Amino acid sequence: MDTYREELIQVAAVALAAVQCDFCGHTSLSSEVGQDFLGDLLYEVKEERERQEKKWGTQTHNRDRWHTILGEEVGEVARAILEGK
Repeated sequence: MDTYREELIQVAAVALAAVQCDFCGHTSLSSEVGQDFLGDLLYEVKEERERQEKKWGTQTHNRDRWHTILGEEVGEVARAILEGK
């Protein structure tokens, strides 16, 4: 696996862990609850991807564009934190 892909997988794993920790108070996947919650999160991610594709069509951006989009989304998370949402 190339470094770019490995790093993106790490970003996705941290994002999923942050959501799980916020909801469950932990990030353990060793329990049945943890496994179920991960499955639920991945389903939500799939639904979001489908919503995006319906809205924007198939995406064929280059790495620079994807990184810019990712940065924008991370900025929205930071704004929500600052605004207490």
